[in-house]
Amino acid sequence: MKQWAILLFCIGTAGMSGCAHTYADLSTLQDAKYPIAHTDKIAVTDLGDSTSVDLATRLASETLLQQLHALGYTLAPAADADFQLGFNISNKDVAMTYGVTVPTISNTFGDINGRPVNGTTFGDTVVPETRNVNMTQLEVSLQRLHDPKVIVWQGRIQTETADAQQYREQFFRALLANIGLTVNGGVQLDGSATPAK
Repeated sequence: MKQWAILLFCIGTAGMSGCAHTYADLSTLQDAKYPIAHTDKIAVTDLGDSTSVDLATRLASETLLQQLHALGYTLAPAADADFQLGFNISNKDVAMTYGVTVPTISNTFGDINGRPVNGTTFGDTVVPETRNVNMTQLEVSLQRLHDPKVIVWQGRIQTETADAQQYREQFFRALLANIGLTVNGGVQLDGSATPAK
């Protein structure tokens, strides 16, 4: 009986304590005329300790290389590669409107069946509130290194900067795991890692 009580308690608390997950907006586009195979060789400029780029770009380069390795892609110098990967990481402030619940108090006057009523009513109302949110956006593209030298895949992922920093590996992996695909929607950052292709 004790085991049943513990089980019911666990189920009840799990149902009452809803989980808020962290999501990012993801959008990719693939040119169907030029499919990308997982065995294709990709050239990525390793910025290493370059002094010609800012810190965010240099760190993004390192994370891109780590995640491409983790996903099983073959990296090669540009002379031997099939595709060149280009990327841009940027931050921008975006005005976002949220519904904020505000408690309300109002006096109630009137009558019921000729008897006067006077009291206070408590409640909540939702009011819109707009604030600037700092967003991080990562854009990645793949260009063919053989004729025609065209961009055949590009993708973008965006989330609040604090979330992009907290879930950095998941943020990059969520985009790179969709190389060669066309997708659009939200992707969960705080869940299990996206499986490799």
